[in-house]
Amino acid sequence: MQPTSPLTSNSTSIANLEVEVDESKPCPSSQVATQTLPQILDKTLDNTSAPILVVRRDGSPTVLDITKIRAVVEWACAGQNVNSITLEAGLTTRLRNGVTTRDIQDNLIDCALGMCSPDEPAWRYVAGRLHIWNLWKDTQVSRGFGYGNYATAVKFQLAAKRYERQILQYSTEELSEAGTWINPDWDRDYDYAGAVLLTKRYLLTDELPQEAYLTCALLLASNEQPEVRLTVARAFYEAIAQRKISLATPILANLRIPNGSLSSCFIIGMDDNLESIFAEITNAARISKNGGGVGVNVSRIRATGSWVMGKDNASGGVIPWIKLLNDTAIAVNQGGRRAGAVTVGLDIWHLDVPEFLEMQAENGDRRRKAYDVFPQLVIVDEFMRRVEAKAKWTMVDPYEVKETLGIELAEQWGNSFEAAYETIEAELDKKIKLYKQVDARELFKHIMRSQVETGMPYLAFKDTINRTNPNKHEGYIPGVNLCCESFSNVKPGVEAHCCLAAGTKVMTEKGWQAIEECDGERVLVPFKSDQDFTPVYHFETAKLIDNGVKDVYRLTLKNGRTVEATGDHKFLVRHGSQNRYRQWLTLDEIEVGDRLEIQVPEWYLPEFYSVSRNFSDAAIGWLIGDGWILDKSIGVCFGADETLALEKVVTEMAKIHEATDYHFSATTKGVPSIRIDKRTGVRSWVTNKQSFREYLTQEYGLTSGKGATKKLGKLIKSLPADRLASILSGLFSADGCVHETSNSRNYPVIQLSSASLELLNDVRECLDCFGIPSTVAYYYSSERKRSQGNLNISGWATERFMEVIGFDLCPDKTSKYERVKRSRKSEKQTYRRTSEVKSIEYIGEAQVYDLNIPNGHHFIAEGIIVHNCNLVSLNLANLESAEIADAAKLAVRILDNTIEITQPPFKDSKTHNDKYRTIGVGCMGLADWLAKRHLNYQSLAQISHLFEEVAYWCTFASMELAKERGAYAAFPGSEWSKGKLLGSKSLSEILPLTENPERWQQLSQDVQTYGIRNSHITAIAPNTSSSLVQGCTASILPAYSKFFYDKWAKGTVPIAPPFIEDCFWFYRENKSLDQKIVVKAVAVMQQWIDTGISMELLFNLNQGVYFPDEPERAVKAKDIFETLIMAWKEGCKAVYYVRTVQKDDFKENSSEGCAACAN
Repeated sequence: MQPTSPLTSNSTSIANLEVEVDESKPCPSSQVATQTLPQILDKTLDNTSAPILVVRRDGSPTVLDITKIRAVVEWACAGQNVNSITLEAGLTTRLRNGVTTRDIQDNLIDCALGMCSPDEPAWRYVAGRLHIWNLWKDTQVSRGFGYGNYATAVKFQLAAKRYERQILQYSTEELSEAGTWINPDWDRDYDYAGAVLLTKRYLLTDELPQEAYLTCALLLASNEQPEVRLTVARAFYEAIAQRKISLATPILANLRIPNGSLSSCFIIGMDDNLESIFAEITNAARISKNGGGVGVNVSRIRATGSWVMGKDNASGGVIPWIKLLNDTAIAVNQGGRRAGAVTVGLDIWHLDVPEFLEMQAENGDRRRKAYDVFPQLVIVDEFMRRVEAKAKWTMVDPYEVKETLGIELAEQWGNSFEAAYETIEAELDKKIKLYKQVDARELFKHIMRSQVETGMPYLAFKDTINRTNPNKHEGYIPGVNLCCESFSNVKPGVEAHCCLAAGTKVMTEKGWQAIEECDGERVLVPFKSDQDFTPVYHFETAKLIDNGVKDVYRLTLKNGRTVEATGDHKFLVRHGSQNRYRQWLTLDEIEVGDRLEIQVPEWYLPEFYSVSRNFSDAAIGWLIGDGWILDKSIGVCFGADETLALEKVVTEMAKIHEATDYHFSATTKGVPSIRIDKRTGVRSWVTNKQSFREYLTQEYGLTSGKGATKKLGKLIKSLPADRLASILSGLFSADGCVHETSNSRNYPVIQLSSASLELLNDVRECLDCFGIPSTVAYYYSSERKRSQGNLNISGWATERFMEVIGFDLCPDKTSKYERVKRSRKSEKQTYRRTSEVKSIEYIGEAQVYDLNIPNGHHFIAEGIIVHNCNLVSLNLANLESAEIADAAKLAVRILDNTIEITQPPFKDSKTHNDKYRTIGVGCMGLADWLAKRHLNYQSLAQISHLFEEVAYWCTFASMELAKERGAYAAFPGSEWSKGKLLGSKSLSEILPLTENPERWQQLSQDVQTYGIRNSHITAIAPNTSSSLVQGCTASILPAYSKFFYDKWAKGTVPIAPPFIEDCFWFYRENKSLDQKIVVKAVAVMQQWIDTGISMELLFNLNQGVYFPDEPERAVKAKDIFETLIMAWKEGCKAVYYVRTVQKDDFKENSSEGCAACAN
């Protein structure tokens, strides 16, 4: 067990201990002290001199207590392979009267750093602990308490408005319980680089590391079920705090703060118009503001010299727009934490590629330079083949190609690109005027030259990326993100489709509800899936997607139903002989005369299957039909022969009238009266009592209005089935009628007439809930000189009506129905499943929404059937083989939860998140994992097995989440749905690579059965900064060097891998490793990673590094060329930075040279 910290054991009596940097007297790194600090002090200080006074952090003086310094030194050195006396000895000359405890502590840190070396690398951990001690003391002084008061710490941060109030989902008791999980000793595991980076970049003011991790864990578990939430949160916390799982910077930095975005990476695309260009620049700014990196593809933008408004040679090409993105990245930094970061992608066929490659060169017009973006070339296989063949390559203007040939070249890849490119080249100097041909090999050399000089452009192999795209049915992937490891489908300006106007009624378990009210509601799904049309109606919990304001169209069917939707919203269309075939078509694709699938009676709600009616609510229905609510009076009327209705309705009205005396304090105490029209015999019950009016408004939502403004309203439509049926029975008893038809085989028709179209549509919605189909027709009555509408119920549906609704207050209508029915022959129960499109009209812009339905992806709207990068890394340095499965499952769950709780910077990104649920579980510390097992980067079999484990358990975890929460929205039709895994690999591709084929076969079946929660699951990020906090080597690359000093703002900081003392000879240094070895290793990993890998290549330009038998030979352009060609051929998806170690920058002594070549 690690020793308890002095602060924990005796926090009230320990002085704050830090040391000031004294440049004139550096600490001896090689000196071994033979005397203790008290012994040295006895000789150094005059026994008669006054005690040394030190100044504590709160400003108060106190007598120097040497034992406290020793306690901290021993605590910091405990368990490390260092001599604590050496650190004490280095401090003696700095103890003077008036020194601050911070000076002492800082000097201790500097001494520890000064003694750090390849022989004694553990001093960096001592310095890290002393830095953490600093943080503990500063926090305690600032806020008055340290560890052990987590619930208080949360309240403290909330009061300072630093914490997201979502944490208040947890009670004080739960927060206190969670606080007991905190282990302060885990703070002792950081080396100096990790401790400094953690405190400076990730911690909030007055926050301790374990509090930050625990708060993150609680928030990440906040959308879990209440009964398991704390259990899940504890598992998250222990994995994060013990550095087995590394949270990406946006999650660790932004999760706890208000309105923080948790996604690391975003990819957006610009279209060739001003609206799209400036919209995406704004989106890039919002992303950067919230801490995300941005990938922008500009390949659709017309080239330099292209046409603008019919004028040739008018376009300035892509560079001016890239410069705007460049300046946006400078102006909008990532919440002040780090500079904004934007990678700009351009397809290799674009006419502006040569200038794109020169836009960061020093020479040329500075107005056409962009030095702060990260250029990226999107390369197709055809180009690489022509590079190998030294063939010609044609660069063209996308605008001209689209205008003359109708080809959107940016959307093409693979075979479709090759066919389109062949067509384009056949039209050169004919339809295609603006083009340039170059030698493909020379263009590739230009790219390589730029990479050697600047490290960029990144290379994205478009065909390889899209071949393994699981969502080919939804589009294509245009390029890669900022770090080249994460990507998914993108189109300019639009990240999702399927939008219905606000107010659209959706059938839910509670009946019809407006779509904007359906978030979290259980929505009726009529079919098994949106591809399997087996009628299996069931309910799924819906997630509301706010898609903003868009152009909306009104679609009207001949049965009277209407729905308002965007042009890209999908509807289920029936066609073919007897309308037997079904197909999802967008509104833009639908024509007048098409037949749409509509709600059928068998899809009624269980609550509405059987009901019992009452006269109290039936009386309200009669009031709606044959009554009035005016400013001066309220009343109901009855025909001369409506005796039962008079008796029941007046009785119920009197009860309500009397009851309102006790429940309402009205000023008007009206007395009801019965009036009789002597001419017609019509009897009326009338009152002007104000409290009676208030009752009707409060209980039923009824307000003043004439016949044409009548409606049922939200309150009535949300009543339980029994009460709703009673109101409808009263309404039909008052205003309904039974019609005979001329066809002797037909049932009678039940009809409701009203001057209010809104009332008739309200009634139709309610009847739908009971499984009673009806139609509404509205027309102008010349006899009445006003508009009039009828709701008709016909055929066997009238039987269902009589069973659950009926004419309870009008027995004459019941008798007529029975008489007419008896005179008719039996009719087979049939109903229309479709209705013909009557019209489609544009109605303007409107707020629109969609619903994400986990299993089914379709629902019922207005009676019509409609459709509707987040990163963490596994720290391999801290994971044993047996822990990978559990860590992978936790990582997938963490990232899926972030999708639910994040607040994306703009609406399209939220829609994209909800639609694809893209995550990226990566790995870091591979070099440590290999060294610990005495392996190297040529141990390809072991590397393959490791990443197979990661891939299997991450995919398995996403499948299990699909069981629990549903598949991602775009799963139907995806490669996953076809049984393919790892993005788009068939079992025939996977099984030869594994020693355990049975589990992959079973997983394929399970994914087809249950779906997959996330469309992309694994992606390996560079982790350059976060790996320092995690105490491991970055990503999957070899360590740059076994030991080196990095230049930071406050000086140099020692950097070394975690197992350098025990496994020194098994670390391979990247600066002296042939990069073809790295490419082969990455290619093996890529077989198991469904998205991408940040593959950085490092070429050492010094002689003899890669060729020990040829000491005069240095790496040549040919070697770099062969390495890049190998990366493409081996199936790597992208090349991140290409870095170089320049000549004369690589000086090592002979022993270090041997170390580099070892193993």
